[in-house]
Amino acid sequence: MTSYAKSLHGCLMVVLSLAFVLPAPSLAKPASVPGFSATYSVRYGILRGEMTLELEQGDSGYIYRTSLRPKGVVSWLRGGEIRESTSIVPGEGLLRPLDYDSVDTIAKPTRHVQYEFDRAKGRVIGEYKERNVDVPMQAGGQNRISSQVAIMQALQSAIELSELPVFDRGRWRTFHFETIADQVARTPAGEFETVEVRYSSKGKNKSWSLLCATELGYLPVMIVFREEGKTKSRAVLTEFQIDN
Repeated sequence: MTSYAKSLHGCLMVVLSLAFVLPAPSLAKPASVPGFSATYSVRYGILRGEMTLELEQGDSGYIYRTSLRPKGVVSWLRGGEIRESTSIVPGEGLLRPLDYDSVDTIAKPTRHVQYEFDRAKGRVIGEYKERNVDVPMQAGGQNRISSQVAIMQALQSAIELSELPVFDRGRWRTFHFETIADQVARTPAGEFETVEVRYSSKGKNKSWSLLCATELGYLPVMIVFREEGKTKSRAVLTEFQIDN
């Protein structure tokens, strides 16, 4: 892989990691999240990419899928995409994940990650980088993409946001975050009043923000990654569809 393609691959993984925020448990009754599809333009310096998010509602829960692929010059050097999916079902509080699957065909060789969130056994079981994973569950735990749906549900339900664990790259991580109301986000899909959810991991000089539009059921319309206070990458909404 060329250094240019490696940089974009790293950028795309950063953008997909922006869903690490988790809502805290609450006595409030969680709202039902409508299905949606959304497309984003991704920029990381001079690098470009396109991200899609799709939430499909079924009889007993949801399937959430994401994809991310390079665009422009770098796509000539290295094709492929990063595809992720998770099954999500109602729990005692917020939605909870049953599994997680990721296939990265930008990386060479192709990377495949799978986890099962087995609450009966109280374990997360799967495979990461060709090694077996078998670790204890953590209360309220999510995976890297189910957490994005959970935060939408928390905002719709007026559930207070706090810190909770997210399982990613074969381990649990805890993130601390704050919400900032009345933020305006201007995107190719329009101008939106948003709530910004900003979060970071303890001891790190990196932070992430999701700007979630109130009129779109708190769908993220802009996703920003910062390092040492400087914006490193940005994903902005270009088109969307919300199910009735």
